[in-house]
Amino acid sequence: MKCLVVDDDPLTCDTVESFLQRIGGIDYCLKVNDGTTALHLLATEAFDAVFLDLELPGVDGVSLLKALPRRTPVVVISASTAFGADSYGFDVVDYLVKPLEFARFAKAAVKLKNFRAEAPERTDQVTALFLREGSTIQRIDLTQLTYIEAQANYSRFVFDNGDAVMSLVALRKLEEMLPGQFVRIHRSYIVNVTRIRQIEGVQLSLGQVTLPVGQSYRSSLLEKLKVIN
Repeated sequence: MKCLVVDDDPLTCDTVESFLQRIGGIDYCLKVNDGTTALHLLATEAFDAVFLDLELPGVDGVSLLKALPRRTPVVVISASTAFGADSYGFDVVDYLVKPLEFARFAKAAVKLKNFRAEAPERTDQVTALFLREGSTIQRIDLTQLTYIEAQANYSRFVFDNGDAVMSLVALRKLEEMLPGQFVRIHRSYIVNVTRIRQIEGVQLSLGQVTLPVGQSYRSSLLEKLKVIN
């Protein structure tokens, strides 16, 4: 099991890791101390369990809960009970109050095991990116994303339904973060290969949209598509 512990108190992080090791079944436990780092990790990697403090620097725990997809296996950790009732509106598995005690933690681990057993089989496929714009966190659903277009310092995300979202993030950075079904076809475009209808010469068709294919990107595109000659 792959676990992520998000808490600005290193001692709490170590305690959670120690408890998990006592319970067993842990492949590795990643510990981070701020919400911004956690947001990036959750956007680029799948975890079997997330232990989340609510009081975090940068992006707080409540904002992270709002940004995460439903049914993400989260156990909340907090020094306060104030958010307890509201947290279950986010389908959290359990709510632990500091200081942590092993007996209570073990009960949360049982709930987590049952939650995972009832959930659909998890895959490591990344299905969303989370982009920060000032005080707003924007969720980009990759399962509905057709292509991305570079516009000056911004990237324009175009979805299957025609909607578009602009974000101040470089295409080069996105290229490093996106999962395998996305490929760079031009200095200004990244496309979802599952939406490609046809390639003719230096033109690529995504249904009603036609985009140029850069000469330096063509060979890697054809390799990605496993084109049969």
